[in-house]
Amino acid sequence: MKECFECETTEDLHEHHVVPKSKGGTKTVTLCHQCHMKAHGKDGKGLNHSRLTREGLKRVQQQGVKLGTDNPIVREGLVKYHLQRGHSTFERLYPEVIEAQKDLTNQGIHPTFKAVAKLLNKKGITTPSGKGSWQATQVHRIMKRATMEKVQ
Repeated sequence: MKECFECETTEDLHEHHVVPKSKGGTKTVTLCHQCHMKAHGKDGKGLNHSRLTREGLKRVQQQGVKLGTDNPIVREGLVKYHLQRGHSTFERLYPEVIEAQKDLTNQGIHPTFKAVAKLLNKKGITTPSGKGSWQATQVHRIMKRATMEKVQ
């Protein structure tokens, strides 16, 4: 079990970089919150940021605020991120996925992600990476991204 290098407590442990990461440091020492604060020249009675963050997130979640990709602001940011970086895979593959869904529906087959992946493999459509075979997860990601695109 880990313990604070300085006072040997086992509660509220942090990893303190001996040499700051910004200066290339990779080695850390385990310190409790109070000792970590002292290492940074503070009195050790400062705020416990990780605990406050957890409590704050829990509080806003209880108030009904959507977190993660359920939040339209987060989704919009993800869409902008992908568009700024010119991710064209989506634009190339989305029509193929929709066509496969329509084909399955016309055949009377429920278009699950797995069924769509199987049909894309059968049609010889390449995966986003251009290697391997389609998996349900890849179809799901493309459909999820299509939902995000509508936000924009």
